[in-house]
Amino acid sequence: MRLIKRQTTNLRSITGKGVQYTINDEIIVDSKKSMLVPKGPTSNRPVTFTNGQIRYNTTTNELEVYQNSSWRKIRYKEPNSVGIVQQNLGNGNAVETDFGPLNSGDGDYPVPLAAQNILVFVENVFQISTTNYTLVQNPIGKPAGWYVRFGTPVPLGKPVTVLHNFDK
Repeated sequence: MRLIKRQTTNLRSITGKGVQYTINDEIIVDSKKSMLVPKGPTSNRPVTFTNGQIRYNTTTNELEVYQNSSWRKIRYKEPNSVGIVQQNLGNGNAVETDFGPLNSGDGDYPVPLAAQNILVFVENVFQISTTNYTLVQNPIGKPAGWYVRFGTPVPLGKPVTVLHNFDK
């Protein structure tokens, strides 16, 4: 005779103490201590990738997840150690419209997610994104990177200043 230890028969033990698989296709890790996720160097990542995979990368010492067809480190909610960065992109010459490249000082996310996430000033005048400027990548004749592109040339001698990392 078998004794039922639970009120429900939905939970089935996978292996070992505290790991269960429910009828709702959920895995429950019932532990008061910790859970060890798969780990290894970058060279030992899975051969077949699936969005949602998670592992600890011993090469970079970072927890990472496979998301949107690439491995990405899992970033904490703590503030970026770089903080707000002021970057002077040079002075206008009444001809040039592209200023950059942008360098936020953040190696993981070097450019803003959108033009609205930076503050741009020409001399001391605030510029409005998509009205006065856009962000462009790798403009012809410039070093690789992201640039602020103005709709009209910046006046002669007027400095262009950008403040970064508001979205980090």
